[in-house]
Amino acid sequence: MKIKNLIPIITALAVFVYPSAAAAQDTIKKDTVLSLEDCIDITLKNNPTISSSFASQEAQRNRLSQTKSSYLPQIDASANYSRSDSESATGWNGAQDGYSSSINAKQLIYDFGKTGLSSAIQENSYYSAVADTRNLIINTIYELKKAYYDTLLARESKHVYEQSVEQYQEQLKRAQAYYQVGTRPKIDVTTAQVNLNNAKLNLIQAENSLKKSYHVLLNVMGIYDPAPQFSLQMNNTLPEFTLTEEEALDTAMKNRQDLLGYKLKLESARQNIKLSRTGYAPSINATGSYGWSGGDFPLYDRWSIGAGVSIPIFSGLSTYNSVKEAQNNMLSAYYNLTSAEQDILLEIKEAYLNVQDSKSKIPVAEITRTQAQENYELAVGRYKVGVGNYIEVKDAETTLSDAKLAYIQAVFDYTLSIAALNKAMGII
Repeated sequence: MKIKNLIPIITALAVFVYPSAAAAQDTIKKDTVLSLEDCIDITLKNNPTISSSFASQEAQRNRLSQTKSSYLPQIDASANYSRSDSESATGWNGAQDGYSSSINAKQLIYDFGKTGLSSAIQENSYYSAVADTRNLIINTIYELKKAYYDTLLARESKHVYEQSVEQYQEQLKRAQAYYQVGTRPKIDVTTAQVNLNNAKLNLIQAENSLKKSYHVLLNVMGIYDPAPQFSLQMNNTLPEFTLTEEEALDTAMKNRQDLLGYKLKLESARQNIKLSRTGYAPSINATGSYGWSGGDFPLYDRWSIGAGVSIPIFSGLSTYNSVKEAQNNMLSAYYNLTSAEQDILLEIKEAYLNVQDSKSKIPVAEITRTQAQENYELAVGRYKVGVGNYIEVKDAETTLSDAKLAYIQAVFDYTLSIAALNKAMGII
């Protein structure tokens, strides 16, 4: 897709998501359940880095308008008053008043493309700023998704540790009951107590991790809330993935805004070579003024009109070296673009492999979780009837907790890997 075809798209998007101060919020209401889409909307309205990028983008728009102002006439007005006296051989001649005022105008007639090239370069700079904003939005939304999924992962992990504590509490009661009737030794009770305390420590760490995850999420959304009391919506349906690697790469080459930025910079560098060569060319201007002057009122009218040509003769090789500098800058921009294309190719390759890898782990982790649950139930059953020992139960419970955590991790790794691939493709 050509650059000019992409410009209306990213410009329209920039207008659509431009944040307003009235829309910003400081906190999230208690007991609110936020979906991922809700969090994205809050981020676009409140994230200060995005707002800063929009401000820089608008500054480039203003600079573009400044560049085009050279096409318009330059008009100014002035007014002066003076009082003077002079001494001669006969003494002081007497003070005299002086009044003058004028309106002056200057209009560029032709500068052999200098102003037009400057405007074109600045226009590319503006569209490059739009692309930078769009790229920042995509990267920020990826960071939001990561924080969102990390928070859900921490919450689900906390549930696993809560279940672990409940299981160890039941096991402690069971060991105490068996010890009291004399069917099990005291060491089963003390071991159960130690295991329960360790499980409680793990739960405390999980709760702390969940709190940290919430604050990371709030930071990305641009909100400060010392005690967040909202929750996140859990989508239990795994996202589908049918994209081929070739389709992913093609999408990236069409949508990556940083790549568009490099293309715009290369185009600006090419135009800057032409602009530097205009240093050899003359410029033609028209001037005019109308004024009034005199020592007393009414003042005398005066006017002038004319045209001028400025022809550079020798600038100490400044223009020559300016052209050489522009040519080298163009080469640098070309290699930067080539490097960006190679980096995108590698990023797509790695992201695509990560999706395949994480997706393939889910069914294995699910089977392991099911088998671990069955193994735990068997171990507990054996312990109840007196043919199994407590170490067997402890190992089975540890394996079950690890299997649950591994399955949860696999699911969220897969979900986040798709988000990373979307970011690599330049889409939200």
